[in-house]
Amino acid sequence: MRLNLCALALVAACAGQLPGGDDDAGDASGRDGGAAVDADGPAPIDPVVHVDLDAPRPVALLPAERLAMVAAALPRVSDPWLKAVLESPDTMFYDAQSIVPGYQDSFGDNVVAPIGMRPNTIDPRLIDTAVPGGHAQLFAQRGRFHFPFGRGIGGRADNLLVDFWAPPRADGHLVPVVWWRRDPNRLTHRYEWMFPVGTVLGEVLFEVADGAWYPYEIRVRVRELGQWRVDVYRPFPTAADLADAVERKRDTSPAWQAAADVTALIAAARDPGTLAPATLGGSHYAGAFAAIAGARDVLPGLADPSLLGELLRETPFRSARGAAWKRRGPLVAYAATTAASFHIVPNDYDGGFLEVSEASCARCHADAGRPFRDYYANVLAYGELWGMDEVFTWHPFATAAFVDAAGDVVDFNYDNRQLRGDLVTAGLLAPFTPSTHTAPRYGRLPSAWRDFAY
Repeated sequence: MRLNLCALALVAACAGQLPGGDDDAGDASGRDGGAAVDADGPAPIDPVVHVDLDAPRPVALLPAERLAMVAAALPRVSDPWLKAVLESPDTMFYDAQSIVPGYQDSFGDNVVAPIGMRPNTIDPRLIDTAVPGGHAQLFAQRGRFHFPFGRGIGGRADNLLVDFWAPPRADGHLVPVVWWRRDPNRLTHRYEWMFPVGTVLGEVLFEVADGAWYPYEIRVRVRELGQWRVDVYRPFPTAADLADAVERKRDTSPAWQAAADVTALIAAARDPGTLAPATLGGSHYAGAFAAIAGARDVLPGLADPSLLGELLRETPFRSARGAAWKRRGPLVAYAATTAASFHIVPNDYDGGFLEVSEASCARCHADAGRPFRDYYANVLAYGELWGMDEVFTWHPFATAAFVDAAGDVVDFNYDNRQLRGDLVTAGLLAPFTPSTHTAPRYGRLPSAWRDFAY
């Protein structure tokens, strides 16, 4: 199978804030079908995302060549706010090489019991020597925690994810993430941090086929005072959307008009009878992810999936908040899945179990930074889940101080947590001052476990 990417034009724009509040949660991100609305009525927008590769960013987290690849692969977007965020020169794209996934080990005295930052790719022997089998309790494989903490719900380990971070501004200046070190006793030494209100964090999920990137979903979170507000953007929020798009493609191509599998895909998308009861649950981290009784809608594949690749490239992504992919009586799926090797979602995609809502995302994100001991009492001495402030993919620590190019931990026997100088210099990272960093700009998220001590 050969699927080709189209390049995108590249210019700059400005970021904004996620539209909608509690009163309009069902339409939080302007599901306007590709038009921005003004006083004179609908005004069409260019759905192509234009990223100015020459614009200076607060910190260049991605190398220039990598940023160019990401910019060329971004999907079209119908929502003016999201388009502005992606195009803003304040928005910094990053991946697992530019902010290396890792977790803190805050248990110890840094004399006999070492503390510090640990890459997710830590050598299993460093855990198993003291806790036989401990690594297998925490990790599905080296570098990836067990479900639900190892990857985004619905994502696959063999596909690609690129993150983005847009800090807010106040009086023209970037508003920083604030950090503090908490030392409640001789065995607890933990760095913590908090994002300011207005921070936008997101991720673009890609399928990879024949070396080409095909976006299938954008997930966005905006920091509010007491929560992260969320949205998910897809090319086809509902099965009817997919059926209509495939039908239009089929009717304009003689080759696809004669393809029985294309007609079968349209029929399957329009048929509520394809929904089947299913359950999604975790096998590790007991209590972290209660089983969900839902439904799966398995889309049939195509012998020539280039039609699907074209749709993913050409269709403007729009909000799926408040949308159900398909319903039949009590059964509902919020996205499709497939057994095909390439489709509008990855093989065995499980995003259909979760509606787009704050509660859905909090099922996992609320546990970012939680001690392993809460799940496995025998793993007391090996720290906490990755992340903080309900965000997994971001941390403030200098890469070279805690992990080498092979993914092995650096200075395991010493506290290797060093703050990134580039973030400090750019004004993106500052020490927390209780009298200054207060509401309405900053607020700690509520949780019963966050002030833990060993």
